[in-house]
Amino acid sequence: MQITSVLQAGTSYPFKWPDGSTEIYQNWIEYEARASDGKHKVKIGFCRRAVYGQERVRVTVWIDEYPQTEFLGADDFAASGEVLSEIRVRGDVGEVMCRYPDDAIPERYTIFNGVGLPTRVNAKGVRNTWAVVANVSDHRTMIALAALRRMERNSKA
Repeated sequence: MQITSVLQAGTSYPFKWPDGSTEIYQNWIEYEARASDGKHKVKIGFCRRAVYGQERVRVTVWIDEYPQTEFLGADDFAASGEVLSEIRVRGDVGEVMCRYPDDAIPERYTIFNGVGLPTRVNAKGVRNTWAVVANVSDHRTMIALAALRRMERNSKA
């Protein structure tokens, strides 16, 4: 998926999750992007949410208003600016995490920088999974991951 233009940017974007909760993204940017199946609107929203024992930066990427992937701030986010998104693979029922270090990173994810989530997030309850790491300003990488997840979900149907 290739970014073709910036459509708009703003503050205070409310998103209602399927469980009924609403999350407010303090900042967001919306792009027009092109893929093999045509034009799409891609929105990236930024907020803070308590996860793994502390409040962390959270980034959500929507394609055509559907959330495709989420990232969370690494423990050293203030210094590195890096966010992580757990690698998920198709399981017998839904998606399952790609276990770190036991599983190999699926080939389709090797275009991304992969790390073990517990090497960047040290907290109780952190899953032993592989994660894609990106700088919070690297929208191309975040959109590429969202596009891959969208493609995987659509191929399941």
